[in-house]
Amino acid sequence: MPLGRIDPRQRDVLRLHGWLLMAWACAVGLICSAVLLHIFQVQSMAVRYAIGAGSVYFVGFVLGGWWYARWWNTRKQQTTEMPQHASMDDQLEYQQEQEAIGKKFSALDWVGDLGSGLGDDPLSAILAVFVLIGVLLLAGLLLGYLPIIVTDVLAGYLAEIVLEFVIGAVLVRRVLKPRALDGYWAFMLHKTWLWGVFMTVVFGVFGFAVQRAFPDAVTLLQAIR
Repeated sequence: MPLGRIDPRQRDVLRLHGWLLMAWACAVGLICSAVLLHIFQVQSMAVRYAIGAGSVYFVGFVLGGWWYARWWNTRKQQTTEMPQHASMDDQLEYQQEQEAIGKKFSALDWVGDLGSGLGDDPLSAILAVFVLIGVLLLAGLLLGYLPIIVTDVLAGYLAEIVLEFVIGAVLVRRVLKPRALDGYWAFMLHKTWLWGVFMTVVFGVFGFAVQRAFPDAVTLLQAIR
């Protein structure tokens, strides 16, 4: 369910819920890693980070989404609070906002070709340093949009949950009387399990690489220091 098709008032509510889901998932991952380190004495960063990422997905996102759908299900009679369809003007405005964000990220496309003209002269290294500093500064500005994009993705999933398992069930219940959350687990796992596996593998490899580079480090903070 594209978030742009939802009325802006409910869209902002879903975005807020997306932020809360992000905070919950991050908290789950941090707590899981801390428990593994300080209680179970798991020294391997690869193991801790892989398990932490898995907990972020299964406990933070999938279980958090199930609780969210259940919460909406208790409010199904309050139809005025349910997501409504956005007007064409609102959809166009949302599309323009997304295009503006996309153009800002595409501004980094020239970075990959900039180094081809530096040559082998001694000034190339100095110029490369300035280019790198500029890229980092620009990326720092652009990264401000990342939470918005991630939150929109999560809010879109939350909107799908609400429409699929709450509103749809309310409409059909008059005839079939289904339970709204019957198909939730199959629905969410089918749509997102690859991302969950990918995130778990990436964090596990990252933890292994960091500990391989800094054998004495047990945490990422120790490796940075």
